[in-house]
Amino acid sequence: MASASARAEITFDGFTRFVFEGTQKQLPLIIVNQGNEPALVQVKLAWGDKQDSRELPMAVSKPLLLIPANSKASTDILYQGQGLPEDRESFLLLKVLQIPKKTADSNAMAIALQHNLKLFYRPQLPGSVKQAVEQLRWSATAAGSYAARNDSPYYLTLTEVGLLDHSGAACGKVIDHLMIAPFSTYPLPVSGCDRPVGQVAYAFISDAGLAHARRSEL
Repeated sequence: MASASARAEITFDGFTRFVFEGTQKQLPLIIVNQGNEPALVQVKLAWGDKQDSRELPMAVSKPLLLIPANSKASTDILYQGQGLPEDRESFLLLKVLQIPKKTADSNAMAIALQHNLKLFYRPQLPGSVKQAVEQLRWSATAAGSYAARNDSPYYLTLTEVGLLDHSGAACGKVIDHLMIAPFSTYPLPVSGCDRPVGQVAYAFISDAGLAHARRSEL
């Protein structure tokens, strides 16, 4: 019987998401190999929306890196300066693949580990992510469900989204993660709540990747 092994030995110098500011010409990506063996890593870019078939206006300076054990290496994300909207953020994915080392054991199966990291291109925009979250509008819909309206130019990432009844008790299922695009309305797929609802509880994710708990009236 073949055995499979996979070890997540690479990290990203404390980052879980990246913001490419419009004033930058390039964004460094530092990859840390915490393992005791060299790590072969492939870095690619993709649109955050899988349905988007446009050519990417960004590139990776060094798409393949061999990182020594217990060391780090860097590559740069490059933007040609045009091809992305200037009135809102754009959402892309950094796809970092740790290519497994070949093994002499014919019965062993090594598994490649892929990290999908959020990358936001942020041109010079009014306000901030924090202000955008504060201005997020929650409401009941005619169909008896709920929705969140984002009138800002920022992508808003929310976690642990759940309804609260008028006593403040949780009502229905909690949504682990959702992301609301700029200038859009997001319908909440919440089910299992049969009581009148007064608030929605959630946490928003900051640029630093930290969760900040909030409650909003409905």
